[in-house]
Amino acid sequence: MEVVLIDQCGDAKLKELEDKAQEIFFAAENTLVLAEKLGKLVAVHMGGSFPMERGDLYQRWEILSNRLKDIHSCIVLPIGNLSAGLCRHRAVLFKKLADYVGLPCRIARGCKYCVEDHRSSCLIKIVDDRKNAREFVVDLVGEPGNVHGPDSSINATDLCSVLSPFQVAHPKEFQLPNMEEKENLPMHDIVLMDKPKCFWCSPNQFSEIKSPEKLTTTAGVITRDEYDEPRDQSKIVLFQNSTQEIVQPRPPPFAGGHPSISKYVESEVTLENLKHSEATLPKYLNLEPSLAMDWLEISWDELHIKERVGAGSFGTVHRAEWNGSDVAVKVLSVQDFEDDQLREFLREVAIMKRIRHPNVVLFMGAVTKRPHLSIVTEYLPRGSLYRLIHRPANGEMMDQRRRLRMALDVAKGINYLHCLSPPVVHWDLKSPNLLVDKNRTVKVCDFGLSRFKPNTFISSKSVAGTPEWMAPEFLRGEPSNEKSDVYSFGVILWELITLEQPWSGLCPAQVVGAVAFQNRRLSMPENISPTMASLIEACWDDDPAKRPPFGSIVETLKKQLKSPLNLIQMGGNTKEAAEVFPYFDSDGREVKVPSC
Repeated sequence: MEVVLIDQCGDAKLKELEDKAQEIFFAAENTLVLAEKLGKLVAVHMGGSFPMERGDLYQRWEILSNRLKDIHSCIVLPIGNLSAGLCRHRAVLFKKLADYVGLPCRIARGCKYCVEDHRSSCLIKIVDDRKNAREFVVDLVGEPGNVHGPDSSINATDLCSVLSPFQVAHPKEFQLPNMEEKENLPMHDIVLMDKPKCFWCSPNQFSEIKSPEKLTTTAGVITRDEYDEPRDQSKIVLFQNSTQEIVQPRPPPFAGGHPSISKYVESEVTLENLKHSEATLPKYLNLEPSLAMDWLEISWDELHIKERVGAGSFGTVHRAEWNGSDVAVKVLSVQDFEDDQLREFLREVAIMKRIRHPNVVLFMGAVTKRPHLSIVTEYLPRGSLYRLIHRPANGEMMDQRRRLRMALDVAKGINYLHCLSPPVVHWDLKSPNLLVDKNRTVKVCDFGLSRFKPNTFISSKSVAGTPEWMAPEFLRGEPSNEKSDVYSFGVILWELITLEQPWSGLCPAQVVGAVAFQNRRLSMPENISPTMASLIEACWDDDPAKRPPFGSIVETLKKQLKSPLNLIQMGGNTKEAAEVFPYFDSDGREVKVPSC
């Protein structure tokens, strides 16, 4: 016997899968693509594809199961640790991830690859252009991600008609209809569904439930709450806070098929008649399901907005105080979103939520309630690199070493983004989108135009940008990828070396013509080192495939920082270079050496 544990707090690998599922959700064009990619994600995590369950897959599962039982000294196996899984384990994981991103999904008994008693498959609901809903089976074993209609191997009458015990996707604020007239309604009569319709069930319908063992033999799945502490086994906890639980009856294991639908009384439930006290249910996030659970949802009332510090194509940026700390609040200029704009906002939130790097601005949370849709990040007091280069205040002049350190900071931050899985392409990399902290460390920010690599072939006609820093293929509306960021970095490096504004004598339309159609590039200064000149020219190569990756750029800049001779050739005099750059470590940091 084994029990699969869905531990949303302690299972780190499950959390990673949820993050990947969320990325797939924001990148998917439609429900079908979402289901296909989730199916492949589950299969890859659980050992790949197999023609039949009996054979190699079963042997791998048996070995893994025994090993995990020995490691944990119990039969409870966290689902994230299952690097090999049978159809029932894959169905449970797919259901969990589908619930996480809000994909309608149910587990059915039956699988054409399996002959075991607990063979299982996942069915998803897809609505066509005519608003007709159909159910499809997602293949998780033989051809992972393949979506097809149910066949004779699926017993559709075994579908569970109530919410999954671990479903938390898109929770809503609600209240029972006619609550004033039903104050004494027992909680075990409540069934909560993430749909416009609910089934109201009689509690005696579930009188056949005898013991916890009978509850777990069919699905073999428990939640962390059920595992940690004893509960009324006739109920599934949907939500718990410090004061009250919202529960629903647990469906019995049906031995003879689905119960008669006449036992249910169908009731229309709309958002208008569903109201509930805020004290009973916290305001779970509607737009992005995992933010509230990760404590990343921020109330607008908690922010004390101060002066405006910047503006961009996506909104304005204000300094604010939040819980005693200075933060930057990016308020979206458009609050009444169309679907595409809403996805753009959610995409930025999804990207920033998973990024942690010293050279990337720290995401602290998001305001998700209209009319204050905002993104909250750490506040960097020195402002943008653009301002520091072109409009420095007194005492802010930067020496050559400092400028190269800043270039290295940018390269490290973008290299981190490109090394993520899937890679993150910035698309709008420019000095105004690079912020400087009090220690003059540069951090990458503003992912308003970011895309994940699988969905990054977009046209420049559909998005905003700044042509002075944009790659020629992007300006021409051709397919482009992360190499566009390399071109933009070359312009930033040119800025840091020359301290000049790129294409200052041309208007944006002229820049597009010069870069995209006349193949012109910024002119190199005479006193630049050959190594740096070669690096910039390589970043500006008209063939994106020939541009260097950021890993190579990082190594080149580190070597430059250790070489006083090259820095002298960038404009410093010999005496200054000898005094300022005596010795450097592998990261280009100065090492103080006592004089003889």
